[in-house]
This record gives sequence, C-alpha cells and structure tokens, in this order.
Amino acid sequence: MLATDFPHRRHHFPFVAFLIAATLLCGPPSATFGQTVDALTTAEAGRVTITVAAGVPVEAATIAETYGDAITDAWPQFAALFGAESATPQFVAFVNAVDPADMAGMRWIADFAWVSPDGSVAVIAVEPFLTLTPIEARNVLRNAVSRGFIQAAGGGAMPLGLLDGIARYVEVPVVARQARLGSLVQGLDQAGTLPGWDQIVAASAPDLSPEVQTANAYALVAFIADRYGVAGLRNLVTGFAGTPEWQANLAATFSQTEGDLTGAWGQFLPRWFASGWRDNAVSAFDLSRAETLFARGAYEAAAAEAERSQRLFVDLEDQVGLSQVEALLAQCAIGLQADSLMANAQTALEAHAYDEARDLISQADDLYALLPEEHRPATVIESYTQLATSGTDADSRLAEARGEADGWLSIASARNDSLAAGDSYALLGNGDGVAQANEVVDGIDSRIQRVVFGLSALVIVLGAWLGAWLWQRAPGRLRWQSARPPGRAWRANPGGD
Repeated sequence: MLATDFPHRRHHFPFVAFLIAATLLCGPPSATFGQTVDALTTAEAGRVTITVAAGVPVEAATIAETYGDAITDAWPQFAALFGAESATPQFVAFVNAVDPADMAGMRWIADFAWVSPDGSVAVIAVEPFLTLTPIEARNVLRNAVSRGFIQAAGGGAMPLGLLDGIARYVEVPVVARQARLGSLVQGLDQAGTLPGWDQIVAASAPDLSPEVQTANAYALVAFIADRYGVAGLRNLVTGFAGTPEWQANLAATFSQTEGDLTGAWGQFLPRWFASGWRDNAVSAFDLSRAETLFARGAYEAAAAEAERSQRLFVDLEDQVGLSQVEALLAQCAIGLQADSLMANAQTALEAHAYDEARDLISQADDLYALLPEEHRPATVIESYTQLATSGTDADSRLAEARGEADGWLSIASARNDSLAAGDSYALLGNGDGVAQANEVVDGIDSRIQRVVFGLSALVIVLGAWLGAWLWQRAPGRLRWQSARPPGRAWRANPGGD
C-alpha cells in the first residue's frame, strides 16, 4: 500500500524554496539564445508543474513535451520502489541562471540545478540544462522528483546525505557519470580521507564539495543495494519513519550495526572501484535495453537483462512490472529455441541428414510464427528448406535407382536417377552421396559392359562358326563323284535273283 507524506515531520524547506523560485522567476529577462518569451509559462507533466521564467527562450509546454516523459515514466517506478507517493504538489522551475548563494537550504543536484530536501521545488538554470544529452537532462528531473517519494516513505526524516545518495542512485546509469562517481570516492579512499558513515549519511563533511559528498553517499547506497538488495534499501528508507536515528534504524532493519558492517564495506570498495560502479540495481526498472536487444534478435542478452528486471520486480512485489518482464522472457525463450532449432538444422544439413533437417526447419518456422514477423529469417529458412528438399529428393531417387538397377527393363531409368542424384549431391557438397550414386552407376555400367562383352564374344563365335561353315561349303572344297559302274554280279545277273 502506498504511504503518503508526513507534513508534520518534514523539514521546513518547501516554503523557503518556493520563495527563492518565485524571486528568480521574477528576475530580469535574458536573451541568451533563441527567441525569448515575455511572460512566465506553466505546463503539467503528470503531477508535476513545470514553470519557465519570463525572458527564457523556451516555453514550459515545450519542456514538458520534450522531457515530461522522464517524470511520468519515473512516477510509477518510484511508487513501486519506495511504496509511497508525495501528497504535496511538486514544482520544477526553469530560470535564466542559478546563484548558489541564493540556494541556502537547498540540495545540490548539479551546479545549475538545486532542489528542496522534500523535493517539492526544484530550480534549474535552463541554458545548461538544454545543453545536456537527453538521458542526462532526464536524470536531473528523476533526481529532483524522487526526493518527494523518498521523504514520503521515510516519514520526512531522511538524513540529507543518504537522501542525496539514493536520489542519485535512482538515475538512469550513464557510464561516464558512474565512472566519475567511482573515481571521486576512490581518490579519497587512496588518500585515507574517505569520511566515516556518520558524515556520509548526514552530508556533514565540511571540506568536501557537494559533488564529492554525493559520490560518497552514492557508494554507500550501492553497498546497501549490493548486500541487501533493492528491497533491503527500501526497508531502510521506510524504517526512518519509525526510527529517525540512522544507527538505530540500520540495526533494526538489518540486525547489524555500523561496526558490524565496517569490514564488509572495506571489502566492497575495491570491488566497486574495479568495476562495481557500473552496476545499478534500480536501472533494471528500465526494460528498454532488454527490449532493444530482443528487437535485434539477441535473445540471450535480452533475457539476461530481463532477468535483472525480474529479480527487481520480485523483490518489490511489483506484479505489473513482473507480468511485463515475464512476457518478454517468454518471447526470448521462444526466440532462443527457434534459433537453436535452426542451428541444429544447419548441423543436420552439414551431416547430410536431410529428413532431420527438414523437420527441424519446420519446427523452427512454427516458433518464429509466434514472434514478430521481422524476427523470422525468411531467406535462411527458404534456403535451408530448398537444400533439405533437394537432399531428400536425391536420397529418394538414389534409393529408387538401387531398387530398379537389377531389372533389365528399368536399368536405363535407374541409371538416369543415379546420375540425377549424383548431380544433386554434388551441388550439396555431399561427397559420400556422390560416391554412392557413382557406385550405382558404375554397377549398372559394369553389368551393361559384361553383357556387351558377352554378346560381342557370342557374335565372334557365331561369326567364326559361320565362316568355318561357309569355308567348308565353298565349291572348291566339295568333291563330286560319278555313279559307280555295275559290278560283275550285276552284269551277270542283271535282273534275276
């Protein structure tokens, strides 16, 4: 359940801050760049009112249109993170210039941006703000707006240093900015001048600039989030509502005192200086990186990013965010499975297992149908399908040729099928298939050759026999004999017995 603000326990800075903002808004106009606006303008960005001073070369409506989503997107995130929303109105005043001397009682965000401790009023110099990158400009607004949520969750009793550190921690990480925070803290640590927790929590190190004190507080918040998770950080914040003294709240929340955590803090810092400064658990609220990776088809990387968000939403019991990230994880799982099937299909094609490859391609195509159309690798699927089909056709023709090779009536078609299968195997780079097709063709050719040789030998034998017969029957070789004259007996008894 969302908590509301605790006006009776809050610092009395909103009224002072509002007076400062009003004074600046009524200051002399400036035509630093662009066409100046002669009157004060206002616009709404969700529940935050944006005001722009007269003489500033941009209107409030333009700022709200350009940067308002930083506020409206952050609002539900902060509500889920801290379990509270500020019940007081919040104002962001854009002015020509900000004089730090006029910012007494305000908290530093940047040299040109200050905010009241309860987050009700932020004063921002417009020209340096407009020169920021979009993500840096949105971070200034996130930092300012988050303080109302933090103070509402903490009953208005948040220590200022810890407040600054958490407000910086909920910004969207920018590598260069994160690296600078790490280097500032590391410099103090190496010099042996890193303040103790009491000064970091209260932002009471007098010799350090606001930027350095904020960096120290950011490191402390990162340590708490790393050790106890985002849920632990929220529990610490909400604990201030009942236990304003920070050491007592620390012990009540984590069952450990500052002294108990000193050793862990000392072990954490070297790791954080090395690369831990890149990590930010709250950044997992933003699913855009995971969605971008998914859109590119980098399903494994997208799933890894989404799993960070899943852990965050589970910690915060954010069912809306959890349902969104689980839907994305399901899509990533489908994409990974489809890609795996396509990889297996490629392996099957390389192994010349064409039936298996065709089945795998069909399964992958069915899975891609569950993803956005642009995720389906149509060209690859069509190419693989064509190769698999060509391979299975070649297998079928070769099998048919083997079955017909023994029949004299079908031997010609068997030879043609074997040759066609061999050509297909050659195009597929299937050396074994080519060898098998050649084996069938060679077998058929060998049989035909034996028949030809046999017939040739028979023809030769028949020719030789015929030649011999004709030679024997030639006229010059025949002996014709006349009838023998009658013998004496015949003559003696020509007609008698």
